[in-house]
Amino acid sequence: MKLYFAAAALLTMLSCQQSASNSSETTEKDSSAAKQETSIVAAGPQCYTRISGKDTSYLQFETDNEVINGQLEYRLFEKDKNQGAITGTISNNIIEAEYRFMSEGTTSVRPVIFKLENNQAFEAIPSSFDNQGVPVFEKDQSKLKFGEAPFVKGECK
Repeated sequence: MKLYFAAAALLTMLSCQQSASNSSETTEKDSSAAKQETSIVAAGPQCYTRISGKDTSYLQFETDNEVINGQLEYRLFEKDKNQGAITGTISNNIIEAEYRFMSEGTTSVRPVIFKLENNQAFEAIPSSFDNQGVPVFEKDQSKLKFGEAPFVKGECK
């Protein structure tokens, strides 16, 4: 009889350990799937809008693997609007692109960086400007600083 209880207790302990082991494996799989899911940009056009006071900005893009192409527009209150094309790459939810735009009758080119997170796009703040006024960003992505007013994902216009 004692042998029977000992065997039952041993089987119960083993099944609990297997259940805990399976549970931790499932949790690890779920968390790694979530990490992968958050770093994948959905197919098709992605559209974001930022409204800050009387200023409105639009970001629209599509991805093809790591290549990104789209449009960016800034409508700043009492200033000329500038709009143009962005082309670049996306990796780890960071878009690094070249923004080619028309403003005041002149075509200009400058780098832009965005971080995609929770259906929002945060624009990077330049660490400095070169002697021609072109923004310069940190090379190390972990040192990039981003603005607090995000572009919010929404319907494409």
